[in-house]
Amino acid sequence: MTRRAFASMALAAPLVIRSGTRLSAQTLREINYITPYGNSTVYAPDYVAITNGYFEEQGLKVNLIPGNGSSASVQQLLAGQVQIARTGGLDLIAALSTGNAPIRAFGTIAHTSTWWIISGADAPIETPEDFRGKTIGIVSAGGGSEKVIDILLAGAGVPKDEVTFQVVGNSPGSMDLIEMGRLDGFIGDMSVWAPLNDRGAAMHAMSLDPYMDVPGQVYFTTNEMLETDPDVCLAYMRAVKKAVQVIEADETGAASIEAMMPFAFPELDTPEAATLTLQAEKELWVARGDEGIGKIYPEAFAKGWEQMAAANLSDPDMDPSVAYTTAISDQL
Repeated sequence: MTRRAFASMALAAPLVIRSGTRLSAQTLREINYITPYGNSTVYAPDYVAITNGYFEEQGLKVNLIPGNGSSASVQQLLAGQVQIARTGGLDLIAALSTGNAPIRAFGTIAHTSTWWIISGADAPIETPEDFRGKTIGIVSAGGGSEKVIDILLAGAGVPKDEVTFQVVGNSPGSMDLIEMGRLDGFIGDMSVWAPLNDRGAAMHAMSLDPYMDVPGQVYFTTNEMLETDPDVCLAYMRAVKKAVQVIEADETGAASIEAMMPFAFPELDTPEAATLTLQAEKELWVARGDEGIGKIYPEAFAKGWEQMAAANLSDPDMDPSVAYTTAISDQL
């Protein structure tokens, strides 16, 4: 048996999650949670749950740590420095395929992709086939945005060497590069799409939902944590679900933005822009309805894993179920 086959078999073994007791609100369990990268409005449910006391209602005291990428989050989880983290479903699957890390997703926060392909309205990129011969802006070389492009190209049968890439970051300012003729299009997340859409930019925005099934963002932890402290993970997700429901009911977003103010990150200096991002992000959290808030859907991981394997981003011989457990979210 090869080392890869052995590792795959070990990871595919059933994860036994013991039924935990509800945490007592009188004695708070202190845990550390790390974001994917820095602070951002896209993490609104975590901020709101802290400020409004939803974690405390579930018996938790949560210390939020701004992250520095998915790799660093995994390292801190394995070192026991944090207990819960958040990352893209794509990044989680890639980490499992390349490093066999003993981690799993236990909750979904963004069911669909956070990314858009933005191009000029007069020369729109409407399908992945349209990438052929184009110059495309990406956030960083080798990062998540480039991996997304890899999946799109593989699904469309477009060789990667037929596309030119430029690193442009993640900013609405990339639209200027299209207008100057330096780019044909670029990939940007909700914080880029929302303000461009609001100001009526002469753009075409291609949704990635028809081409990508992997969950946009998930909460994950170590297998050991899931086996020994599942009640902590469940308490976390119950608080997050309540926060999402409260944010969803906040039609103007004003109360939600106010709840984020104690975290004082630069995006909040322009509440109007932060509100636009918040309103767009809400659609991802409730994409499967109220009953789907926070839930893990195995078929999304299975299809997403297959799409990533076609782009050489995941191991086709591994069982996709190593990436998640439904034991927590089924109790929401």
